[in-house]
Parts: sequence; C-alpha cells; structure tokens
Amino acid sequence: MNKRQFLSAAATSLLAAGTLSLTPLAQAADTDKCFGVASAGQNGCAGVSGLHSCQGASTVSYNPGDFKVVPEGTCKKMGGLTAKQAEIMLKDPARTKAFEAAMAQRNA
Repeated sequence: MNKRQFLSAAATSLLAAGTLSLTPLAQAADTDKCFGVASAGQNGCAGVSGLHSCQGASTVSYNPGDFKVVPEGTCKKMGGLTAKQAEIMLKDPARTKAFEAAMAQRNA
C-alpha cells in the first residue's frame, strides 16, 4: 500500500466513524415515553393498552395506555405516567376514567 492509498483509506475510515458516531447522537436525544398525556390522534406507536398498534391511532385523549415522546424529565411535570404506572392503572377502569378526566381538566 503506497502513501496515497493509506491516506485515502484512513480518510474513508475517519469519515465512516464520524458518520456512525453522529447518527446515534442525533437519534438518541434524551426523551421519555410519557403515558397518559397524548391527545386523541397524537399518540406514539403502540401503547400498553393493546387497543391499537399505530402512531396517531388513539381515539381517546389522555388514555394512560397511550404514550407521547417528550423531552427527558418533563413527563412528571405534565402529569404523565411511566409504562409500569400505566399498566397498573389500566387494570382498574374506574381509575383510568378518573385519570383521563383529571388530565382533560388540567389541560383545558
């Protein structure tokens, strides 16, 4: 390998490494799945309720089974739930309805 080939290979490697290292940083913005804060049609992909499997398919606002991706650390401030909290809440339909009503009033 001559000097030119070596430099070309080194430059290609550096470019590839730079591209690969930037991609995760751009995609790994600090975010959380925040359950119970999404308005109807504004949910992330499939939630824990199992009612649908598509983004934007929620027909109910503030359902604890649906999530919205939010900046890390803001979910609690918004009144949202973690996935585990949402799973527990969904086991009690009365508690679920009360949560939805409270969130609707909070965001009115």
